[in-house]
Order: sequence, then structure tokens, then C-alpha cells
Amino acid sequence: MTPSHNPETAEPVSARTLGKVNAFSTMGCAELSLEEVADLACRFGIPYLELRSLEGSIKLPELLASKPGGWSSVARFLKSKGLAVQVLGTSFKLVGHEPEHWDELLEFAALADAIEAPYLRIFGGGTWGVPLSSAQEAAAVATVRHWQKTRTGRGLRSQILVETHDAFSASPPCLRLMDQVGEPVEFIWDSHHTWKLGGESPDHTWKALGPHIRHVHIKDSIDQPSARHPYTHVLPGTGQMPGLEVCDVLASGGYSGAVSLEWEKLWHPYLSELSTALAAAQKAGWAASE
Repeated sequence: MTPSHNPETAEPVSARTLGKVNAFSTMGCAELSLEEVADLACRFGIPYLELRSLEGSIKLPELLASKPGGWSSVARFLKSKGLAVQVLGTSFKLVGHEPEHWDELLEFAALADAIEAPYLRIFGGGTWGVPLSSAQEAAAVATVRHWQKTRTGRGLRSQILVETHDAFSASPPCLRLMDQVGEPVEFIWDSHHTWKLGGESPDHTWKALGPHIRHVHIKDSIDQPSARHPYTHVLPGTGQMPGLEVCDVLASGGYSGAVSLEWEKLWHPYLSELSTALAAAQKAGWAASE
């Protein structure tokens, strides 16, 4: 059960659900166990998961290895629930990582392969609004190439996805990265970042990056400063984010992959429970209702 933008490998998706929320990030319910996460997903008819945190920890390889039966039992449990982990969320950055961060990334890659998760989320690094220096750009390119060489050498199946985040919060720097690497790079489209920070319409970003998008994040906000941002996250469909436009762009573009509600309660304790956000997404038409 691995959704993909590639129509030859994608699972059939009905017209009713195409382009709509069919996954969530566990950063919205960071305190829950995997079993509790599975119950929540089943309650809302969610087939795909994005694992960022469990039981208050973001050290997922270590946490899941400590469970009876280790990673193998995790894989069996997920299959028994009809769930697939689409993305493992790492903190790795193309620009600004340290040597030990490579070891962490490879641990996540091993976990991803063990539980049949196809993708690892990484950040580009840098800061939005501050152009990367030529040295930083060279470092990002070298990191992508080193990953690809390491992936091939170790026979890893999972692949990295660069999130439209940090200095890569719009399509031009993402396209520039691909041009400098000299081959396609795959992305997580954080549709809120490219719209709110990058100033791009959903249609603009999709036209620029669509063939390279393998996973989508969606969330909502209003122009009111919060503790961490010049905006405040709000329930899906109650803010200024053109969420339905994102869903329509994805559907018309034939995207059949995961659309993940990234409810950032892990970083923003003021947010309500993830279950409330999922219900709001259904009410707003961002997610299909049962």
C-alpha cells in the first residue's frame, strides 16, 4: 500500500478522495503510542501515516526497536491494521548537518526499509528570505549525491524527500537544486509554506514541481503572530489557506499519493487535539467523510 505520483504504481483512488487528506503526521498526537495512533487512523478512515513522533519521542528507530519483537513486530502490526507508513520524519538538513546526523539518517533508512516506508523526510536547511551562499548550495548538492551513492551502495529502498521548508519554501530554489544536482530530486510539498512564505498559488507550485512531488502537507493559518511564527495555525478550513484549491490542483493533476494533515501540536501546544483537526478537515471538504 504505497501511494505514488507514478500512475503505473499508484493504488486506485476514487474520484471522491483524489487529492484529499488521507494521512496525518503524528506530530499532531506526539504523546500517543503506535497502537493509539492506529486506532485514531482507523476511526477517521485514514490509510496512511507519517511518523514523526510517538510516546513523546522523535527518536523513532530507538523507540520502536525497544518494543517486543522490534521493528519486525511493528511491520506486522501495521499490516494487521491495514495501515502503511508513507513517510518517516527526520530532522536531517541538506545544509548545516553534522557527521553524526548521517548516522541518524541511516538508522531511519533502516527502519523505513524494515516497515516498508518508501520515504524519509529531510529539510533543505537555511533560512527563508536569506539566499543560500554558493558554498551552501554546493554543500546541498554534495549531500544529495552522497546520499544517492550511499543508498545504492547499501541497497536501501527508501528515498529522501526534501520538504519545501526553510530556504526551499518556494519552487525556484527547489528547481535550482535539481538543476545543480543534474538529476531529478523528489519533494514533500508543504503547501502552506509555498503559499504563506513563498507567495505562490497552489497551481503555480504544482506546475513547477508537480512531477517531483511524492508527498503533500496541508494545514491552515491566519495572519496573527504566535509564539514561533508571524502567523497562527487554526483548524483546517477556518483560516486563510486555500486548502480546497490545493485539493483541486492535486486531483486535476492526477496526484494519487498521500495528502497529510500536518497538525503541528508537538511544536504548538495551543492547538486542539488532532481528532478535532481531522474532523474539521472533513467538514471543510479537505478530507472525505465516511
